[in-house]
Amino acid sequence: AGINTGLNLDLKLSSNLFLSIQPSYSQEGTNISYTVKGSSEALDSIKIRLNYFSLPLLIKVSTANKRFYAIGGFEPGILLNSYSMSNDIKKDVDVDVRSWNLTMQFGAGIWIPIGFPRLYVELRYSQGLLNLTNEPVESSIIPRVKTTGFKILAGIEFPLQKSNK
Repeated sequence: AGINTGLNLDLKLSSNLFLSIQPSYSQEGTNISYTVKGSSEALDSIKIRLNYFSLPLLIKVSTANKRFYAIGGFEPGILLNSYSMSNDIKKDVDVDVRSWNLTMQFGAGIWIPIGFPRLYVELRYSQGLLNLTNEPVESSIIPRVKTTGFKILAGIEFPLQKSNK
C-alpha cells in the first residue's frame, strides 16, 4: 500500500471519449520473504519501497449518462528514490533497480456529482511491462520482477468550463 497523488487533465476527443493525462507521484513496493541456509521456512522479510514520478496517458470512455467510465492506457514512470527495510532499519537498496518503469493500466470508475465539482472513485489494475532489476537472477536478492497491483483512486474534479453533464 502506498500513496498516489497527482493531477488529472481530461481532454475531450468526442462526446464520450477523453484523453486523460495524469502527472503523479506514486509509492510502490513489495515484501520479500527469504530463508536462511539450512531452514525450510521463510524466516524474515525485506520491505522494498520505490517512489516514482509518473505520467499516465489514458483513454477514458464514459457511458451515455456520464456517470460511469472505463479507462485504459500506459504509465511511464521515473524512479525518484528507493529504499529497503529489514527489521525496521531503513537502508539503501543494494541491488540495481531500473531507473524507469512502464506499466499498462485499465479499470473503471464512477463520477459522483456534488454541484459544479464532482467526486470520482476508480478501481484500476496496473501491469508492469519491464523487469525492474538488471542483475542476473542468481546473484540478486531481488529476483526479476515487474510491478503489478490494484489501485483505488478517489478525488475531486473541478472542470475548467461548465458543461451540460
